[in-house]
Amino acid sequence: MKHKWALLPAVLLILSSCAGNPANTAPSVQSTELVTTEIPRTVTPVLHEIGELNTTVYSLDSAAGEEGLSTLEKNARRSYTLTSSELGSVKPYYPRIRKLKDGTFLLTYHTGTYGGTVYCTTSTDCINWSVPVKVFAQQKITVNGTSDNLKYMTPDTCVLSDGRILCVTSYRAEHTYYNDQTQDGVAVKFSSDNGKTWSEEQRVYTGVNWEPSALEAENGEIYLFFSCSAPSIEAHDYDHRSSGVGFVRSTDAGKTWTPLVTEAPFQPQYVMRQYMGIDADGVKRYNDQMPVALRLNNGTVALAVESYNAINKTYRFSISYNTDGFANDVGMEKTGPADRQSNLFPLAGPYLAQFPSGETLLTYHWSNTMRYRIGDASARTFGEEVTVFDKTGMWGSVSVLTSHSAVMTIGTEDYDLLVAEMILNHPINAAYMTPTLVCDTTEWDGNTDAVFVGSESQAQASVRAAYDDDYLYFLVERLDFYLTDTDKILFFIKEGDTGWYQLTLSEQDCRVEYKKSASDSSVSCDAASVGIRTAVLSDGTYNQVDDTDRGVIYEIAFPKSLARNGEVYFRMKLVNRDTKTGKTAQDDSNPRASNTNADGWSVARLKAAE
Repeated sequence: MKHKWALLPAVLLILSSCAGNPANTAPSVQSTELVTTEIPRTVTPVLHEIGELNTTVYSLDSAAGEEGLSTLEKNARRSYTLTSSELGSVKPYYPRIRKLKDGTFLLTYHTGTYGGTVYCTTSTDCINWSVPVKVFAQQKITVNGTSDNLKYMTPDTCVLSDGRILCVTSYRAEHTYYNDQTQDGVAVKFSSDNGKTWSEEQRVYTGVNWEPSALEAENGEIYLFFSCSAPSIEAHDYDHRSSGVGFVRSTDAGKTWTPLVTEAPFQPQYVMRQYMGIDADGVKRYNDQMPVALRLNNGTVALAVESYNAINKTYRFSISYNTDGFANDVGMEKTGPADRQSNLFPLAGPYLAQFPSGETLLTYHWSNTMRYRIGDASARTFGEEVTVFDKTGMWGSVSVLTSHSAVMTIGTEDYDLLVAEMILNHPINAAYMTPTLVCDTTEWDGNTDAVFVGSESQAQASVRAAYDDDYLYFLVERLDFYLTDTDKILFFIKEGDTGWYQLTLSEQDCRVEYKKSASDSSVSCDAASVGIRTAVLSDGTYNQVDDTDRGVIYEIAFPKSLARNGEVYFRMKLVNRDTKTGKTAQDDSNPRASNTNADGWSVARLKAAE
């Protein structure tokens, strides 16, 4: 593969030469006459995957109070479909992914829509998975002299502080089900070798239940939560059942569990339950179900549920908060606990995670598509709804992988598992440094804070920022397997309250335009009259479909006067055309960004000079 070296012009004049143009000047898009300068041959193109960046370790909840500036960007290169043939030729559903102590990943799922056998599989890269292992195997049983199938479903896992993996599942007799609740319950197994083998099954609760989840408390206790309708079935019948969040715990690393419920009335401790009203037959109905618990960075346990009202057939999101180790039983006849938010917005199948910087993630499905919202560090307020996948699916999950990445997954009606790596974008720090503007990325090694774009195609880009006494610098690394002369980067930088500069960066040229406000026409600025410097270094051959390129590096220098109060606002749009598909994709660094909405722009903050 040939490398192409070129340095776009470095011309310095006063910014106001463009900004001062009259607002009614007709836009004139003119290609700047380029002056090509050789980049030293000692400079080798070194491009970074986004997983190599954002390595700075910040304090817990460092983004608290400004979570509204954070967004998630799907990494298209690490988003894919796992098919039945790749997962043991079964019908996989209800997926959960966990990162293990040694850095590998564990995926669990059950077979069929409503369960059968629970499997696990492992991966070193969260893309390629091992041969699945049975954790809980469906089996034939005899109930009261009649043959039945014992099925396992809705598994969840928890990586314990001692390195063991706990897998919890609901089980039931397929045909007997609610007619004989002694055949239903919650079971657990443990693995000490990262999912290769599993311990004997322990049955820790008896009675009709669904959707258990597990959490290790700060003091080492293990908590199990589950949707529990058994006591109301015992008191009334299946058609008039109520649900709530049942709870059992272990204080001895999983050897024993309390309360140990094995017989009627099948009542565990309830830790979350909501009064819904009286149905047409005069029966009081309660709910809160499909629980998932998360120990927040501040130590509080947030417990998220779907709240189903059987009277008006609605599903809503509710969440409660606990700081006393679930010392109290909510009971059967009231709404609790006191510290809760009820029926906030429509959803089903919630799941929770939190980044070290504080942003909480709530995933769920609605209208058979997976959605998410970013919440604050205390999981008390949640932002706008975003759809993850186009295909329909139910019962998904989310798990944080690194300080700036999470994995979301859901099962589809075709029994595929959809998997997406999501990258966290939030305000970045600009380091105090003066790069040489020859696209030598090794000069930036100590400054890894980056904003990522890459959800629409295989092409993706990262942006890092720096500054010195005179200039702001941006390093843009565009990874692209298929370089074409129609590819470009649109880079915007805010000027004042309403104006902005737009750079169009491509193989051919660097155009600079200025716009004073949303109602004004853009004004083309010749590079000879704008104080902006740009360099480009390519690793690949343009317009050739028979090779695989690496990408392009851009370095940009702006006069420091564009920073205000120690911050500079920017956004980037990646325009890509893959020659093998002929499709053109446009990808913005912030899905809600626009030139008229400064709140949707990315922020780089100028750190104090060292």
